[in-house]
Order: sequence, then structure tokens, then C-alpha cells
Amino acid sequence: MNRRNFIVSSVMSAGALSMFPSSALASNNGISLSSIGKGFNRLLSTVEHISISNLSSGVAKTHQRLIATLSEEGYVYNATEVVKLNSSCFAIPLQKKPMFGFKSKELALIVKENGTSKFYILNEKLASEFAGLVENVSQNAESHELDIDAASFAFPVKVIAQKQGRKTTFSYQNKFDNTITLRAARKESAVVVS
Repeated sequence: MNRRNFIVSSVMSAGALSMFPSSALASNNGISLSSIGKGFNRLLSTVEHISISNLSSGVAKTHQRLIATLSEEGYVYNATEVVKLNSSCFAIPLQKKPMFGFKSKELALIVKENGTSKFYILNEKLASEFAGLVENVSQNAESHELDIDAASFAFPVKVIAQKQGRKTTFSYQNKFDNTITLRAARKESAVVVS
């Protein structure tokens, strides 16, 4: 292919993409939690898939704001349901296909506390660390025969802080009042429990 044909075909492809409605990116076939990380496979029996129509009014309004943001930013997600992680946290697995490269596997969380709710989007590194935390807690509880509910330990009840940028962090409290911080920088990521 010569250079001129390449440029023409690139411009036409970009034009076609700009005319594609972003609302069509929301799919009903869904992306599962297990696609984000195998840690969620262990807890699939404890989480519950809920239809959007069954959400409380506050969470439903936050979900609408989240969906508007996801549509603007070109995410693919399940438009008909959310995954209830606990009584105050709901998750939506996401995928985003960049212009070049592979699809990212991200996670949106809706956390309700004190009568209000907010949404947070965990990038691929943070979502992977989150799934890894679930996996590690589940494995340790099982191998040491501990009476620890991995879902209660790993899932947020209250969000303390979220910071996007060069160093991305997401700090929250679990049911046991532990503070869990997910951190991701350019080449490293970590989970800190305190």
C-alpha cells in the first residue's frame, strides 16, 4: 500500500469511527468479573447480579452519571445489570479498546455511604490489584482454615480517597475498618493494608 492510500484509508476510518454512536458501545452481552482477574472466580457465589431497575433511587442516579461518563470515554460494558459486591458496593466490569493495542480490563465501582453514592473507575492496574487482593485473601483463608469472609475483607464500605495521575491511588475501608490502598505507578503496583 502506498503512502497516499494509507493516509486516505486512515482518514476515512477515523471519520467512520467519529460517526459511530457511542451509545452503541454499551452491550448487553456483558463482561464478567472473572475477565478482570481470577480472584473474583472464588467469590462468584457470594456476589449478586442485579438488574438496573432494581437499584435504589440514589444508586440508580449515580449509575446514570457513570453510564454517561463511560459512553463519553468509549467503554464497553453491560448496560442492563450491575454486580452487587456487598450492601454498599456495586461493580461494573469494563473494557476499553484504544486506537492501538489491546483492550483494557477496568472496573467501575459505585459505593454508597451516608445516603449518597459516588462512582470510581479503577484503571487496569488497580483493577488487577483489586482482583489479586480478593484472590490472596481467599487463598489464605482457605489454606489456613481461617474464618474470614474474603468478600467482607476485600470489598469497600467507605472510600477514603482517589487520586488519578502519574501515581494512581484508591483508598477505602472494608467492613472490618481496615484501610486498603491500591497503588499503581508506571511500572509498579501494590496493595497496602493497614
